[in-house]
Formats: sequence, C-alpha cells, structure tokens
Amino acid sequence: MTLKTIYIARHGYRANWLPPPHPPNPTGIDSDPPLASHGIDQAKQLAGYLNSLPAKEQPQFILSSPFYRCVQTSEPICDMLSVPLVLERGVGEWYKKDRGIVPEPANYDMLKPFFSCLRDASEWDRDSTVGVIPSLDGESEEDIFARSVQFWKEFIPVFEAKYPEITTILIVTHAATKIALGMSLLKFHNVYEAIDNDNTVLRAGACSLDKYERGGDDWSIKMNGNCEFLLDGEEMNWNFHSAFEAGSDEDIKARREEAKRKAEASNTKEQSGREPTPVTEIASGSEQLANEEYEVRS
Repeated sequence: MTLKTIYIARHGYRANWLPPPHPPNPTGIDSDPPLASHGIDQAKQLAGYLNSLPAKEQPQFILSSPFYRCVQTSEPICDMLSVPLVLERGVGEWYKKDRGIVPEPANYDMLKPFFSCLRDASEWDRDSTVGVIPSLDGESEEDIFARSVQFWKEFIPVFEAKYPEITTILIVTHAATKIALGMSLLKFHNVYEAIDNDNTVLRAGACSLDKYERGGDDWSIKMNGNCEFLLDGEEMNWNFHSAFEAGSDEDIKARREEAKRKAEASNTKEQSGREPTPVTEIASGSEQLANEEYEVRS
C-alpha cells in the first residue's frame, strides 16, 4: 500500500460560461472549450494553494481528464510543483445518453503542442493503462457511478505497482465525475447520498478541491469542495440533483434565470425596506453549507 492521499479538483471557469461570442475550441472537438481568463486565474490560485502546503502534503503526480479545460487547469500546478502530468480517460466527462453528440477527447499528440509539461503515452496511456473508458453512447447516473467504482478497482493497484514511491496524487476532472469518484471511494452506493447525518453532499464548484485520506482499506474525506484559496470563492457549484449536465447550455440558462429571479426578489425586498438575501455562499474546506445559490458571471 503506497497511496495515502488523493486530491480531486474540478476544472476552472469555462470560456463558454460567459456570454457570447465564445472563442473556438482549441482542439476542434465538440464540447471541449478552453478556460475563461477567470478560470486561468483560478487554476493559478489552486496551484499557489497546493504549493503553499508542506512538501509532504503536496501532490507528486497529476492525472487529468483529457478534455482541454482540465489539462489547462492542471498546467500551472504541474509547472509550479514540477510533477508529472498525464491523461486518464477513466476520469473523463459525464455525458447523458440523450445528448446529440458524445465527444471523444483529444490524445497526447493533439494536446502536447498546447501544454509542454504534459508527458506522453509511454508514461501513461490515457486508454489502456487503466482501461476504464466512458461510453461514447453516453452514461446514466448509475453508469458514471459504476464507472468510478471500476476505475478505483483498476487504478489503485496499477498506479501503486508503477509508482511505489508516490503517496499523494491529484486528479483534475469535471463536476459529475468528481462527485462520482468521491462517492465511490467513500463506498457509498450512488451519487445522490448525503455523506453524513447532517445531509452534507459533495460540492463541485469551479476549481474546487476535495481531499481524501486512507486509513487501512477505507478512505475518509478531509476536504469537501474547498474554495478558500479562490479570490472570488465558490462559483458554479453543481450536483446530480440538477436537471442538466454540469456547465451545459441548459445549465447556464437555468442559472441565469435563477440569478435574475433572485435579483428581482432582492430589489423587491430593498424597496420594502427589508434586507436582501445574499447571492452566493462560499465553500471552505469540508464545512456544511446552506442550500445552493447560483452565480453566473456577466
């Protein structure tokens, strides 16, 4: 047994979460947008936070979903910590079965011209080293949970055999996959359960960070959706109780409509002389938070 700590982060703020026009996808792949400038800043803030930790708590290896936004989030961490960065298909994005296109992400040959710190398939093949690949027909909520269960079953012994000296890793992924990986690692039965008796759920804001530590054969959560290192706190939190894929056009539209309703309600309260309701709750560490409040940048 060598792995003792696993960090799991969501990618930073996406360019297509802002109003159009949107920049073209660098890879040309459908649903593979880059980060917004704000997301790049978030990635640098995450890198700074990880670099500020004691050396024994810092990630020694990074596995990224092959989608551009995740590798872009990983890049400043890779540069700052001088650790390997590889692609792993098993922690890729969740796409529902009823969407029109389920994209296959880029491989090393397409991404390396953008990211010089990225290793190559000889270090870690994105498809075959673990061999867990999301279905190109899309996945149900049960499917992504099953994928995550299988990923841990295959990944941990493969990684420990290949890198017996490494105890701490970072996985950079997407909101749905971040939650499914966490729930399966904690040995829950689905992506909807609360993780304690206070009905706490896993949080997945943009560039948020979870931390899991090993004790014997079990893992415990030490950090849930940590955003304390982000200058603007938690943004774009998502969970499986949403009706839409995380960060999809439908998700963004619903958030904007919710933000508009809250603004109108705040104006009404101000006019009546009452205090307005705060727009956003901030996630820090593993503290339980109030009911979800959405914020979309304009």
